[in-house]
Amino acid sequence: MPKIEFTAPAVKALRENTDTTPGTYFDTKLPGFGLRVSKRTRKFVVVGYVAGKKVWVTQGPSELTLPKARKWAEGVLGDLARGINPNAAKAEQRAAAMKLSEALDTYLNDNDLKESTATENRRLIERDLKDWLNKDVKHITRQMVVNRFDKLTERSPAIANHVFWVLRAILNHTRVVTKNEQGEFTLPPNPCDRLTDLKRWHKPQARKGTVAIDQFPALMDALVEMDQTFADYIMVLLRTGMRRTEAASLRWTDISFDASTFTIRAEVAKNKKAVTLPASKQVMAIFERRSDAAPDTLHVFGDSKRYDPRKSLLKLRKALGSDLTYHDCRRTFLQLAENQEVPTGFIKKLANHTDSRDVTAAHYTNQSDAEALRPYTQRISDQIDRLGHLDNPDLAARDALESLKKAIEGIEEFEQFAPAADRLKRIMTELA
Repeated sequence: MPKIEFTAPAVKALRENTDTTPGTYFDTKLPGFGLRVSKRTRKFVVVGYVAGKKVWVTQGPSELTLPKARKWAEGVLGDLARGINPNAAKAEQRAAAMKLSEALDTYLNDNDLKESTATENRRLIERDLKDWLNKDVKHITRQMVVNRFDKLTERSPAIANHVFWVLRAILNHTRVVTKNEQGEFTLPPNPCDRLTDLKRWHKPQARKGTVAIDQFPALMDALVEMDQTFADYIMVLLRTGMRRTEAASLRWTDISFDASTFTIRAEVAKNKKAVTLPASKQVMAIFERRSDAAPDTLHVFGDSKRYDPRKSLLKLRKALGSDLTYHDCRRTFLQLAENQEVPTGFIKKLANHTDSRDVTAAHYTNQSDAEALRPYTQRISDQIDRLGHLDNPDLAARDALESLKKAIEGIEEFEQFAPAADRLKRIMTELA
């Protein structure tokens, strides 16, 4: 570490010369007093020892005159000699003054969360703990946590869990960033731990909601009265099994009108793997309708950052008298796939559930492409039309022919009806 005599001209040169080599320059007159030079900043520092451990104390940007900086350094060196670590005092002061709003900002800034996760975390805290935002973190007590948790539980156990999971993470992070130089916590234990002590956390229950068979007609009738973009969005979720963010993020470049396929990009897929899947005739009709309605947009469902029509969903729930979720549409698609006897490996491919550990799914992924999956996606979409009593002349004709085929197979068992069965077969061939 270079040492020079700190004079006004020497310090000025270190401060103002952009060619100064980065590093810490120490004063020959006052041991431990230095000026740290980086490409962007110049800061006075003091280096000393407390309990045998080296301690660096930074004054901040070097706007102080040299005499004032030297006086500051002498005071710090005096504290260090008496075993007082100024950094510990700073940490304690910061911890003592930190508000929940600041702790929230620090947590979100310091952690590499998905944008949607960070947004949701902020929304939960600012909505359900709004009256705590200007409260000192150290004054959030265990009893306060228990009381608010119980109050939120009355509204929704899941919301209570989620809000306090986020708060627990924020407070844990705050305790870490406010440690002193010795690595000691300056804040009390996390008050959210009291929920664990009392076994208050609600056991998460996997959602199992789907659109019931007898709900399909009502769903289709309700969507007719809804905004067309929202109705199309729900139908795409229901007929493709896409997750809501995958469908909401669909771009026109992800759609192939020639191949009748759509691609879920890796950056929006939950497993971070891109997949190209076949679109049924009904889904392609929706894409064409969206293209005609908004031909100049980047995204299929509009150019907002991510399509999220919450008010429309609430309206649909009211019309159905149920708590339908976007993911219910995905579960319904997968349930219909099972009911339509789609092979398990193909279901995993359609759901983009494949991963490197899944031998079965890997086999199907390697051996099949969009065309191999197409009959199954069409079968599922056709079943949705049947359940919803939708007008589909082509499907009605195919169903009638299938019924006729089964009737012919039935009467063929009786020898006296053989001539009639042959005539019916010829008629069926002509109709097909």
